[in-house]
Amino acid sequence: MKKSICIILLSFFTITFVKSQDRVSNPLLLQTWKLKKLDTYIYTFERKDVFDNKSFGIRFKENGKMQANLPQAGDRSGFMEDFSNKKLKFERYTGEWKKTSDSTLTVIFSSNSSMNGNFIISRLTSGDLKLKRLFDAKTEKKMDSIRREKNILD
Repeated sequence: MKKSICIILLSFFTITFVKSQDRVSNPLLLQTWKLKKLDTYIYTFERKDVFDNKSFGIRFKENGKMQANLPQAGDRSGFMEDFSNKKLKFERYTGEWKKTSDSTLTVIFSSNSSMNGNFIISRLTSGDLKLKRLFDAKTEKKMDSIRREKNILD
């Protein structure tokens, strides 16, 4: 009898603990990140304490909300080639994010779609974050061949 009560209690606390760990909470991800490098839709970020208003950056929050310093909508000329272009004007946008698996994120900004999409977290440490944008199968195959040519895969 005592053994079964212990097993039931242990099971209860284990299930309660697992349920309390929602898919959004990840203390390493919940930081402010500044874009350091962009290679064929692979975004490499470094951790920062505050946003730099003149550069690309993102901040993940616990409640599935996020903020980002993105180029103004309609001001995307040259962005993919040179995100540090002095002519780019950045604005703060609010969006939403959710983890769709242990290593995949979905990001949505309703007022600026430049960062909308699914991303694989290929590196996450206390100081670095690397996100690879996912595309449909045909586009992904094309992007992978470009990435192999540039030799930028992890």
